[in-house]
Amino acid sequence: MQTVSIENVQPGMILAADLKKGGRMLLPAGSVLTNKIISVFKNQGIESVQILPSGGAEPDEESIDKAFVYTRDYFMFVNHDDPVIMHMFDVAVYKTALRIMEGWRLPTKDEQHVAVLDGMRDLFFRDEGTFEDIVDAELKVASFPDIFFKVKDVVEDSKSTAEHIAEVVGLDVGLSTQLLKLVNSPLYGFPSEINNLVRAVALIGGKELCTLALGLSTIGYFKDIPPELIDMRSFWLHSLTCGVFSKIIAEKVDGVGPEIMFTAGLLHDVGRLVLYKKMPYSAVQSMLFARENFIPLVEAEDMILGFNHTQIARCMLEKWNFPPALTEIISCHHAPGKCEMQKEACILQVADNLALAVGIADGGMYVLPGVDEEVWELLDIDVEDLKKIVENYDYQIKELFSTFFS
Repeated sequence: MQTVSIENVQPGMILAADLKKGGRMLLPAGSVLTNKIISVFKNQGIESVQILPSGGAEPDEESIDKAFVYTRDYFMFVNHDDPVIMHMFDVAVYKTALRIMEGWRLPTKDEQHVAVLDGMRDLFFRDEGTFEDIVDAELKVASFPDIFFKVKDVVEDSKSTAEHIAEVVGLDVGLSTQLLKLVNSPLYGFPSEINNLVRAVALIGGKELCTLALGLSTIGYFKDIPPELIDMRSFWLHSLTCGVFSKIIAEKVDGVGPEIMFTAGLLHDVGRLVLYKKMPYSAVQSMLFARENFIPLVEAEDMILGFNHTQIARCMLEKWNFPPALTEIISCHHAPGKCEMQKEACILQVADNLALAVGIADGGMYVLPGVDEEVWELLDIDVEDLKKIVENYDYQIKELFSTFFS
């Protein structure tokens, strides 16, 4: 434990002892400090805080060499002349090397391949059906949770107050609990606990809270994916990572809502979940083909199925009556140039690639699909920006993931 002047405190540092002022608890020990929290401390006249030492050994040369060889295959489809992409590669190598230093054993070739499961039956064979048929079959057996549409209706009513919105959200105890966890997570970094929905609505906004509720409701909908088909923890870790990156980047871009981008990131692969439910054999074939040939999974889907998860997502989200803007962003994250909301789709494309890059050190096995050349200029992101984005992500993700999926 060390005492650090408030002027030298940096985002990502961890509070070593409860911070109190005038007998009032400001922040408990173990909290990750954010820019917003540091600013509040300065405004309240806090001069210094107790910080946990960072410790953490740097990876040695042998670990870096192993990580380099292991990681490079996942960057086969990206532009190696792009300095931002190459920094993304450096991040992936560094994180993978740290894991190796911690004792992580690199997956073998056999472990990188999923096994075809006996007894899996697809809804139809290739060319005998379409992605619309998959969505229609899913809608026949289940509907989206009603609570979201109730929240959506009250938010869109101009006469609704924060109390009205909170009352409707509170009808679903599980949803309201998850929303409060999210609001109190490092994703927002509020200096004091938000302990009721009325205050959450007042601080974040009704429409923004509704968007977050939509993302959480969708997570709850997909609970019956066979565990032998896909590791749902890994799936949601990638999705949550993409959501966090999307929100961080959105906060740097004028005119883009961070909450809608967080939800878009959280749900960007929702079409794959429908695919796993209705076309499990083809889904496994796509995963096998992508891993064995080191091509992006979206391309493997097109080759095996004749369509991909983004088309399934658009069809499903439209039939669920999702907000059109959210549907458009999610559906276009692999082709942002064709999107009506190009800036948002570009953010999601970057976030998805970043999530795949940092996920390599967590056992991720899919090649980065790459980022369109015009994206960096459109979003005004350079190498220094990317460094800050990754640093911001690092101190948010662990606590945020444990909040929802531990």
